[in-house]
Amino acid sequence: MTPRIHPVARYEHAREAIDWLARAFGFEATAIFDGPGDTVAHAELTFGAGTIGISSAGPVDPANVWTTVREGIYVSLADPDTHHARARDAGATIERALQDMDYGSRDYTARDVGRHLWCFGTYAMSHEPGRSVFIPELRYEDGRAAVEFLVRAFGLEAGLEIGGPDGDIQHAELWLGDSVLMVVADQDDDALWCGHRQCTHVCLADPDAHFARARAAGATIVRPPHDTPYGARGYLARDVEGLLWGFSTYMPQRPAGSR
Repeated sequence: MTPRIHPVARYEHAREAIDWLARAFGFEATAIFDGPGDTVAHAELTFGAGTIGISSAGPVDPANVWTTVREGIYVSLADPDTHHARARDAGATIERALQDMDYGSRDYTARDVGRHLWCFGTYAMSHEPGRSVFIPELRYEDGRAAVEFLVRAFGLEAGLEIGGPDGDIQHAELWLGDSVLMVVADQDDDALWCGHRQCTHVCLADPDAHFARARAAGATIVRPPHDTPYGARGYLARDVEGLLWGFSTYMPQRPAGSR
């Protein structure tokens, strides 16, 4: 199994959110597993070669750390036991011990140095062949410390790094298999993030047409389509429950000579 990074999100009204994400952003629900009542235990939405995981938010359950967050990261990989040992030895906070799950996966949950929640397991979400178009971006107080930890503890491979004026990392890209993760330092605009610490970027060819579709469906436009200094074009929006999304022509490239 090639490791693959998937953003995951929890919605108060998950079924309505799934319908809205399809209508506004063009995502396609390829799997929906029912939970108690009218909740969604797990759903998979695809766009191109990417897949995101969606589930219902609900009351906080002390036995399930995932009920305390709205967003996180799921990584599918073949050997969670070895990965768990590496993360534990590197000082990651293990929130849920390595275990066999009733849906056939073997996985564990950990927090990184920025308190972002990650799950690593053998469950493989459905996706088309090719590089994932979904790129999670995580916000950290100390970007350089975050990159060092993610490489050492979670086995990500450092790629592009752009320094900020204070010597910290302003933007970094880290790789796992054919998936990429973006890291930004906490110096970024608080008004943009509005208390959130995760944004999901989506690579696509025509952000202007996508913007028109999203706006017509009621997306909150944070930043309209614009050209960037690095040659891409894109826009930022919030979805029906306020989570932050970016849509852009920018597709990160692996460093030459990397795996």
